Amino acid sequence: MSFDCLLDNRTPFDLQLHVQTDAEGQEVTVLMLSASFTADAVGRLALAEAQLPVAFADVPHGDPARGAVLHDADIAPVKPVPEVILAGALAHAPGGRPAERLSVGLQAGAVRKVLSVVGDRFRLGPGLGPPEAFLTMPVTWERARGGTAPDGDADPRNPVGIGHAGARSADPQAASDAPNVLGGREDEPAGLGVVSRGWRPRLDRAGTFDEAWLAAQWPLAPRDMDPLHHQAAPDDQRHASIGPGADVVLVNLTPEGRWAFRVPRLLAPLRLLRDDRAEEAALVPDTLVIEPERRRLTLKARLALVADRRAPRLREAILGHVTPLFLQSRLSRKAYLGPHGGTHRGQPVWAEA
Repeated sequence: MSFDCLLDNRTPFDLQLHVQTDAEGQEVTVLMLSASFTADAVGRLALAEAQLPVAFADVPHGDPARGAVLHDADIAPVKPVPEVILAGALAHAPGGRPAERLSVGLQAGAVRKVLSVVGDRFRLGPGLGPPEAFLTMPVTWERARGGTAPDGDADPRNPVGIGHAGARSADPQAASDAPNVLGGREDEPAGLGVVSRGWRPRLDRAGTFDEAWLAAQWPLAPRDMDPLHHQAAPDDQRHASIGPGADVVLVNLTPEGRWAFRVPRLLAPLRLLRDDRAEEAALVPDTLVIEPERRRLTLKARLALVADRRAPRLREAILGHVTPLFLQSRLSRKAYLGPHGGTHRGQPVWAEA
């Protein structure tokens, strides 16, 4: 199993492959799928014309040297728990009337989360003045509690935020002297987006990088790495119920105030062609990425295959509906001359759950 595995994608989604090594030095091939849809104001789903591509590296939010991560890299071999992430979210004042403070809410399956969004506040004597009214406010880590002070003292939970030791936001457009996005505890960072792999608590799950690791394990990952390190969402945005058919509701994160839809179901089959046989497999969605401003939702799915040098070589991965005759011709390494290139027309690759 190696880079010579071919990908045959018969779907409108993005399918990619990444080969990596695990902590034991074994070669792991990770198949990664990114499938994007749109949902209108009443929740009707459609295939997105612009598919969110598979990300081989973290996609930054703003300045990559100073800001947070907008989209986490998709190359994780496994995510133990399904999760939901909001990217590029804005809080919208209800009814289009400026507000000094409002609540935004996220429901995804059993996940329920509410944050407070406050207008810009500025120092006034020993305290803070009243919040200024706003129509929209970014719900980003740059607007949450945290930050990095001028002397380099950083909040390890959110080094790009506001207020830690007098820190200014990493977002140059953020003028407030106090955080705009607040959770249940005002002394803790709160957000809906990706937690960077270098922030706590995610960093604490990366394993032990010490002299013993350098001497005996480098450049492989530490043997005590917790698979939860691959989870990109905040801890309270994970649950087994986030899957096909799950109800999703966003409150005050779109102009109309409430946006609801159900997570769609992927129907495209996956077949792995080895030297001697075809195997059926599944790309299991484990991440729901929601971009409210684009009205787009994306299912991220993956399949990790650990190399077994005793097993027949993996030659090809075929995603989508193909005819039995096409499969037989590919297995026997013969040219297929049938209609539609072997694609089984009329078979859906997704459905509303």
